[in-house]
Amino acid sequence: MSASDAASPGRCSVFMLTVQLVHQITQGSGGVTVVGIFGGMSGGRRSGSRNRRRQVSEVERAAAVEDYRESVGRLQHTAYRNLRQTVAYATIFVAVMATWMIFIGQATPTTFPWYAVAVLSGAFGLSTYVVREPRPRLYVLAVAVLLAVVGVVGIFLTN
Repeated sequence: MSASDAASPGRCSVFMLTVQLVHQITQGSGGVTVVGIFGGMSGGRRSGSRNRRRQVSEVERAAAVEDYRESVGRLQHTAYRNLRQTVAYATIFVAVMATWMIFIGQATPTTFPWYAVAVLSGAFGLSTYVVREPRPRLYVLAVAVLLAVVGVVGIFLTN
C-alpha cells in the first residue's frame, strides 16, 4: 500500500476489503460471503471495556423498561398535543384571514359563502380547546380542517 493510498480513506477501505477477501480465500474458510467480509469490520477485536455490558438484576432491568415506557408515553402525548395545537392554529389563521378579507370588502356575493365556511373552520379550531375528551376533540379538529380546506378551495375557485 502506497502513501497516497493510506492518505485517502476510500482507497484504504477498498484495500482492506481486498486483503480480507484474499485472506479468507487462501485460508479456505468454506466460502466467502458478504457477511463474512463485513462482519469482521464492524465487530472489532473485542478489546477494551467498550464491548462489555454492565450486569444488571431483573428488578433494575424492569425498572429501566418501565422508565423507558413512561418517557415514550410522555413524548407521544406531547407530540400529539403539539400537532393538535398546530393544526388548530392553522384553521384559526385561515379564519382570521377570511374575516379580514370580509371586513376590507374583498368578499363578493359569490365568494361570501366560502369565506363564511373558512370562518366557521376557525370556530371549530377554537372549540378544540374547549373539548376535553381526546376522541371528540379529534373529531372537532377533523371537521375544522375539512371546513378550512373547503373554504380555501372554494375561495380560490370562485375568484
